[in-house]
Amino acid sequence: MNALAAIALSALLALPAAAKPVRPGKAAPARKAAPARKSPPARNVVRAKARARRRAPAKRREAPARPAPVALLHPPIYSTAPIVFVSPPEGLELSADHEFVLGGVYDPKARFTINGATIAVHKDGGFLAWLPVSPGTFTFHAELALASGTVSADRTIFVPPAPQPLPEDRLAIDPSSLFPKEDLVLRAGDWWTARMKATPGRPAAVRVGSGPWREMRETDRRLGLYEADLQVAPGERFGPARVEYRIGSGWSSVRVKGGARVTATDAAPEVAVVRPEANGHANLKIGPGEGFLSFPPAGTRFLATGRRGSSVRVALSPELSGWIEAKDVDLSTAAAPPGAVTANVSVTVDAAQAVMRVPLTDRVPFTVDEDPALGRLTLRLYWTHSHTNWVSYEGLDEFVRAVTWRQESSSVMAVTILLRPGERLWGWRADEDAGGLRLVLRRPPVVDPRRPLAGLRIMLDPGHTSAPYDGATGPLGTREPTANFAIAQAVAARLRRDGAIPLITRASLADDVPLARRPLLAEEENADLFVSLHNNALPDGSDPFSVPHGFMIFYYHPHSLDLARALHASYEKDVKLPDEGLKWGNLLVARLTDVPAVLVESTMMIFPDQEAMLNDPAFRDRLARAVVAGLKDFARRDGARRRR
Repeated sequence: MNALAAIALSALLALPAAAKPVRPGKAAPARKAAPARKSPPARNVVRAKARARRRAPAKRREAPARPAPVALLHPPIYSTAPIVFVSPPEGLELSADHEFVLGGVYDPKARFTINGATIAVHKDGGFLAWLPVSPGTFTFHAELALASGTVSADRTIFVPPAPQPLPEDRLAIDPSSLFPKEDLVLRAGDWWTARMKATPGRPAAVRVGSGPWREMRETDRRLGLYEADLQVAPGERFGPARVEYRIGSGWSSVRVKGGARVTATDAAPEVAVVRPEANGHANLKIGPGEGFLSFPPAGTRFLATGRRGSSVRVALSPELSGWIEAKDVDLSTAAAPPGAVTANVSVTVDAAQAVMRVPLTDRVPFTVDEDPALGRLTLRLYWTHSHTNWVSYEGLDEFVRAVTWRQESSSVMAVTILLRPGERLWGWRADEDAGGLRLVLRRPPVVDPRRPLAGLRIMLDPGHTSAPYDGATGPLGTREPTANFAIAQAVAARLRRDGAIPLITRASLADDVPLARRPLLAEEENADLFVSLHNNALPDGSDPFSVPHGFMIFYYHPHSLDLARALHASYEKDVKLPDEGLKWGNLLVARLTDVPAVLVESTMMIFPDQEAMLNDPAFRDRLARAVVAGLKDFARRDGARRRR
């Protein structure tokens, strides 16, 4: 059934019985007269009984139940034209030899082709195709053979031509190939890489400013790709100066200067201080654009030891460095270097949590590491010297067994909290306290095994916003933010029936909550669990038919793994779609530390049949049932240690 037919059926079924139109070629049924009676009743009673008889089902030929119409989440965009392309977007630049194309057609039974290839169309009119492309301006030409005549539509993209070598009959350097492309600030011992594309098979060299030429090796003889790995020598200073590249030798050589400037310095490092941010912390990464190392709060102080473009390298210790965005820190040459001394440590335990306070004389960097078994947590304080003479314990003693510490190196102190046997970490939060650092360890909530979700505060996060192109879009135009919100509403309804307190990051479809704000809402609302609800798509140039696609579950911290496993097992049991697995994922909302947090991709909604499922309230309720069942199983098992 296409979308127009579904809407017509919805309208038809919504009409009262007397207003339903009669099918062409069939006469309207005659009304049966009321049987004669010796004492005729009042006219309104006769009419009421006649209506009751007409509505009563026949004894022998019972009419089959008519299925409820599908409640569409989206307007049927393809009703405005016989053929509608959803993806790829017009003018996309794609470096691949194939691309998937999705959209909808008005008549799903009509023959539909793209570039001459017959394309299968879902009964609702959606299609997904995987088609070859060629370099240059490439057009997908679609044709739909309607009864009234063939209609067509085009979608154009650009495929860059395959890389070609420069001519060998003359020396040349491709200026667009020069690397590095960003300014660098380096110190003794640092390595950096220079690259270029030039005439193949010739001697090549590189230098900074007026410094000595360094030989470049040819890494690809066919394309003429050259590379040099360079290290700053002890005591070496130069720049800032542009990098110069050379191909050939002698008077006939060709030289080109790149745009990036490189500096080698042995000056005292600047001090970088994390700026106050609305999100409450900055991101410290292993390398620019790479994985996360920690999330330092405002005021944290580092030594700045290098720079690459907009990223600053900072030292947590002489042995460990990370990278932070320059916009997130203030740099100073006058500030004292970071350095802290600890005092006596205290631990306070109550029914909900344990709070450890570590006095510090400076706001130094720190990291927190969870033991995979969730029986211990280690806080590492950098640029820190321990002067801790005792550890005091206050409150209940049934959660924390002991706190130990040691000076791991001259600048790193490690404090470890050991939990009692049988206890497990639910989540944690580290923040600045008056005169030091406070580390809060969440205890599992008290759970009633008969109603394991009763009283739990569960934050549901319908992913994405209403902004155009935020999230995936199905072949018929179903927007992922809309589907996510509908699923969240279904989950919330089931949670209420189980006595839980559902919280939702978005109050409505128009409520565009920033991504970084969503995990903070879980902290502010004192949530016990966090579930981010999504539906998936593939990146351009990916073959949608290479492997089966369906649902997948993501987690980040070890304390969230069991929740992810419980939801994955529930989806395996109840959601009849391909299982793409349980995955560790470096996703912002899953990095929440306070409570177990997961991200669920329920479908691969670019497939027409899975989009149709999302538009079916019964399927969304099945997804909600799977989510709630997984939450119950996790709470029942993990909360059994603290039953009422």
